[in-house]
Amino acid sequence: MNRYLSRKFLIAAAFAVTVCVAFLFYDNKLTGEQFIMAVGIILGSFTAGDVALNAIHKRNSEEPK
Repeated sequence: MNRYLSRKFLIAAAFAVTVCVAFLFYDNKLTGEQFIMAVGIILGSFTAGDVALNAIHKRNSEEPK
């Protein structure tokens, strides 16, 4: 399966695009620090989900059948 067609990646990309659009339209309400924090939270959530999924796959592959 292509890693960039996963649900997690598409949701993270959609949130990132939404934050970018919000940053462009509400430039006087969003600071650069808030933008960086939002993108960091999105990327951190995606990475944490990816690590958790890899750990689950690893645990399932090591169990005796």
